[in-house]
Amino acid sequence: AGDPLSKQQRQKVEDNFRLLDRDKDGKLSVQEVGILHRAFGQNPTDEELAEMLRAVPPGGLDVNGFVSFFTSNYRTPTSEGALFKAFQVFDSEDIGIMNAEKFRDMLTSLGEPMPVEEVNAILREAEVDDRGFFDYKALAKRLCEGPKQLPDIG
Repeated sequence: AGDPLSKQQRQKVEDNFRLLDRDKDGKLSVQEVGILHRAFGQNPTDEELAEMLRAVPPGGLDVNGFVSFFTSNYRTPTSEGALFKAFQVFDSEDIGIMNAEKFRDMLTSLGEPMPVEEVNAILREAEVDDRGFFDYKALAKRLCEGPKQLPDIG
């Protein structure tokens, strides 16, 4: 977080900023700042994003303001490999599949519990079979691909 953007990254930000700036006033609204932040591969929870956006003035941000917002809130995305290894810890039989109910129970009760809605959203991506199991390597890949509705700006 906080590293300056390369010339190429800066150009990509400026191009996408202009695309989102529908009224062409040189500023993105608070909501558009959140959209562009996520479009660049950032995946904060809704609550985390809302907290970040509280720092955005009501009039929105110009391109320099967005660059500053993005670089100060940037988090290195979780890699597919790291996510796979995290799932593997809970796969005591090392078979590559996981029980969806057991997974839900772990995420909603261990460590820092996740809200049930977030766990259910993850499980909707998991393609749980009729026995209640899912392939966690496929899930790690799907989760790292990010939401389908955002344009690919990579």
